Amino acid sequence: MNTFARHLIGLAVGAALLPSIAWAQTHDNENKDNEVKEKIFDHIEVTASPLDRATTATGLPLTLRETPQSISVIDRTFIDSFSLDTVADVMQFAPGIQAQQAETDRFFFRARGRDVTNFQFDGVPIGYNSFFSEALADSIVFERVEVVRGATGLLTGAGEPSAAINLIRKRPRIEDSGFASASVGSWNNTRVEADHSQTLTQNGYIKGLVAVAHEQGDSYVHLSEKDNTQVYAVIAADLTSQTRVTAGADYSERNPKGSMWGALPLFYSDGTQTDDLPVSTTTASPWNTWTRKSTNVFLQLEHAFDNGWDIQVDVEHREGEMDGYLLYFSGFPDKESGEGLGASPNHYVSDREQTSFRILASGPFELFGREHQLTAGALYAKQDVDAASYGTNDTIMVPSLYEWGNGVPAPNFSATPQYSTTDSHSQKGIYAAAKLNLTDNLTAILGNRITDYETRATAPWTSSEYENNSVNTPYTGVVYAITDLISAYASYTEIFQPQDARDRNNRLIGPIEGANAELGIKGDFFNEALSASFAVYEVEEGNLAIPDPDNTDPLPGTTLFPSIGVEGAKSKGFEAELTGKPTKRLNLLLSYTYNQAEDADGSDYAPYLPQRMVKASVLYRLSDSLMVGVNANWQSETTNPGAGPNGETFVQDSYAVVNLMARYQFARAWKLTANLNNLFDEKYFSSIDFYNQGYFGAPRNAEVSISYSW
Repeated sequence: MNTFARHLIGLAVGAALLPSIAWAQTHDNENKDNEVKEKIFDHIEVTASPLDRATTATGLPLTLRETPQSISVIDRTFIDSFSLDTVADVMQFAPGIQAQQAETDRFFFRARGRDVTNFQFDGVPIGYNSFFSEALADSIVFERVEVVRGATGLLTGAGEPSAAINLIRKRPRIEDSGFASASVGSWNNTRVEADHSQTLTQNGYIKGLVAVAHEQGDSYVHLSEKDNTQVYAVIAADLTSQTRVTAGADYSERNPKGSMWGALPLFYSDGTQTDDLPVSTTTASPWNTWTRKSTNVFLQLEHAFDNGWDIQVDVEHREGEMDGYLLYFSGFPDKESGEGLGASPNHYVSDREQTSFRILASGPFELFGREHQLTAGALYAKQDVDAASYGTNDTIMVPSLYEWGNGVPAPNFSATPQYSTTDSHSQKGIYAAAKLNLTDNLTAILGNRITDYETRATAPWTSSEYENNSVNTPYTGVVYAITDLISAYASYTEIFQPQDARDRNNRLIGPIEGANAELGIKGDFFNEALSASFAVYEVEEGNLAIPDPDNTDPLPGTTLFPSIGVEGAKSKGFEAELTGKPTKRLNLLLSYTYNQAEDADGSDYAPYLPQRMVKASVLYRLSDSLMVGVNANWQSETTNPGAGPNGETFVQDSYAVVNLMARYQFARAWKLTANLNNLFDEKYFSSIDFYNQGYFGAPRNAEVSISYSW
């Protein structure tokens, strides 16, 4: 029996026993409890703000206006209205995030000039790996997505000073309810999904929720197919009026065909750009697959004390499998014949296992005659990835890119790995943060984290083992309430990225240091129904390892060369966001982002990322039964210098993608929704920097769905 099976069986047994345990504990007082006692976790405060409390940035239960950092929330309203079926779809709507599809089955996210590597599930950090790709997780699992931009080291530990993406899972609802929907769309795409929340005991103390989704179909990319399934289940039990335990599990399978490994060449061999290729162009064959399976279980225990303090314990265990029969193509094809690409086949197999454990406590305390808020916690996280690569001695005959047909025949891969790799990363951290109410209008957010990080990696061509201990990560912010509705803030946050670099004395020079300084103003209007924010920021990278110019000999007994730490790239810019419901009929999510990234020498650090982005989503209810919406995403020109055969620069012009939706409720429980994506059939490359190749975005496409709610 594998590890996951044991976890799942244990979870199922525990879930089955919970009703009996809770019933035995509460049966004697059931009538009294039902009449006079409200369970604390049934108390959901509903406000007109997009989110009443967000803990992703600091761990403190702060409103968005009380948090001295840029935060955006995408909830089910926009997810459902625009059919955002995956996390990658949601990120296309997220302010300040550039979502790049690099291949048929791989995505990357960037913010403030850097990769987004920090993912969380319900606030618990997990390791992101594009081979397994949380980016493709089905949105049926999530209630909302929180995005905090800037350095987020206080809660996440290691990572880039870009952003943290917190995926908030669905929980059982107060009232029994559910829905089911079916959709059909372009390229023979079909999707069915459903979720249901059910009270499981007469006293209402135990509830469960199940959500499922299945989709399959073809693609605008020749030979590409998808076949995806997601199952999610969660049970929440109020053991007492102040104690809740939540246990859940999800399982997903992604079984694509015709999967591209790498994308399309950006240039022909004569140095001209390949913009004229059809968007359906592929370098895949029908036997190319990139199967992914993921099984995850989690357990959460919450307890509220009478003095206002809360304690929470989270355990997250995730297991993933990846099996890819892949074929990578490189080079520049001849413009007349479409020939000239070189092929690299690979059967790549990888397994990942990660476990995270977190405990935190939060509550008020008195000091100098004022009440303040404190949170403190500890985190342990470990990730192991084992991979093997199988090669072939078969000759690959590459067809013309213009007459691809079914690509190349499947080669015979060896049964013996060509090479194997192992990677193990672990980190332990403790942190504390306090919200200090200095005056009626002025608050300070002070926090600090101490982290120990260890990594071990082995491969035929290299191996490394190193530790970064007692890494200090501070968090400082102040918020001043100008009025009851408008606040100004300033913050300084840090994060670190481990690196195996040593000085001339063979001592680690320490991790790369990332810092984010930010000034901003936030306001709530229309009775807190509409939130507005504006922020200016500067992100700096320090202690970046480069070869020591004064010591060019290898370190004794190693093949490593001495390094020194220097200042790295810097990004600066500003962001503006407007979100909420100024009227009962209108729902907005608008943002503008400007980011300028420079290397230490002043050159453009990431020219393949847009300096300017506009994201606008508007939903308007014309009547009680009819709602319409529009989404428009625009980005400025991007380039990839030196990507051509003679060092030519690839230029991607600015472009905008416009999407429309309409929903008609033709009966009390029935809704019909239509989505039209890329209205103007804009042709563009979604990505232009991944191995100097490009991947076309989707052309115009449509979807119609019908749903029934109960």
